[in-house]
Amino acid sequence: MKNPFLISLFMFIFSCSLFMLLGNPVYSQTTPSDKIEYLYPANKEKGFDETVDEFYQALRDLKYPVHQELYQRHKQEQRQLDTVLFKEMSDASVNIKKKLLFNEVEGLNYVTFDGNILRPYPDIDINYHQTVSPNRQVYFFYSFKDTETEFRGRYAIYDVETKETVAGGYTYMPKSPTFKEHLLPNGPIQAKMPLNQQPLPIALLTD
Repeated sequence: MKNPFLISLFMFIFSCSLFMLLGNPVYSQTTPSDKIEYLYPANKEKGFDETVDEFYQALRDLKYPVHQELYQRHKQEQRQLDTVLFKEMSDASVNIKKKLLFNEVEGLNYVTFDGNILRPYPDIDINYHQTVSPNRQVYFFYSFKDTETEFRGRYAIYDVETKETVAGGYTYMPKSPTFKEHLLPNGPIQAKMPLNQQPLPIALLTD
C-alpha cells in the first residue's frame, strides 16, 4: 500500500510547480483604469461653464464654502494660505492658469538649473494621485520666479466639479555657484550655462 504522506507531498510539489509555471491568474491581471473606483471619477464629457479666470476670482472672493473653510483653517499662515487658496506671486516671472484634464498636468512641469543639476517643479506624477481619474477636469495654477540666484514657485490643482483642492505646494530653491565660478582667480563672474543645460520651458509657454 502506498504511503499517503508521500502521495500528498508529491501532489503539493506538483501543484507548486504548476503554479510557478502558469503564474497566479489573479495577480497577473491588471485592472483597467475605467474599472477603478476613483474618489474623483472621470468627467471629461461633462460641460462646466465656469472659466479658469472666473474660478480664480472665485478663489480670491471666497465664493464657495469649501474655500471659506480653508481660509478659516489657514488664515494665520499667509504662505500656506496663498497656496491652498492660490494667489499669483506679485513678482512672478510667469503666471499660468489652465483648465485641462488631470492627465495633462504632467506636461506642465518647469525645469531649472540650480548650479549643479536640473530640477523640475512642480514635478507632478499623476501615479501618486490614485484618487483622481486621469480623465478628470481640473484647474491648474502655477506661479514662479526664476533668477540666477534662486527659484521660487507655487502651484495648486483644483477639481472643476467640486472646487476641492487636488494638489498643491510651494518651493524655494537657492542656486549654488557654478563650478566655473569657483575656478576663477579674480572672483566670480556671471557664468553662462551650456545650451544643453538651459532651463526647459513649460509646454504651455511654447504654445
